[in-house]
Amino acid sequence: MATQQKVICALIVISIMMNAIVCQAINDTEEKSESDVSESRTFGHHFLKRISFALVPGAFVVGVITTLLAALTVVSLKGLGVGVILLILAIGQMLSRALPHVHAAAAYTAPAPVPVVYSHSHTQQPVWLEKEW
Repeated sequence: MATQQKVICALIVISIMMNAIVCQAINDTEEKSESDVSESRTFGHHFLKRISFALVPGAFVVGVITTLLAALTVVSLKGLGVGVILLILAIGQMLSRALPHVHAAAAYTAPAPVPVVYSHSHTQQPVWLEKEW
């Protein structure tokens, strides 16, 4: 336990000394004239101009890609919907052919045809006429 405390104390002392060294280096660089460091090359005024010029075409490309992906999604969902409808119809057709047919009982029976008899002299047989319903 004592060795751990010694190690922790040593790390704290070292970090305080490093902090003092870094602060001294920062103070030394601030005392230099500003003419030595006029503008940074990476994140200066010119960098912001370049970014602003590249921002508009980049936003346009992102907008075009988003629009095309939305259109592709809509077309894909439409195709998926048509495919699902065709699948349901095909399954229904297969089931209707595979399952046995249930015939409804005849609730209404057609009446017998009414005989019509003509009294002609040459024939005595009745003539049957059936009416089409």
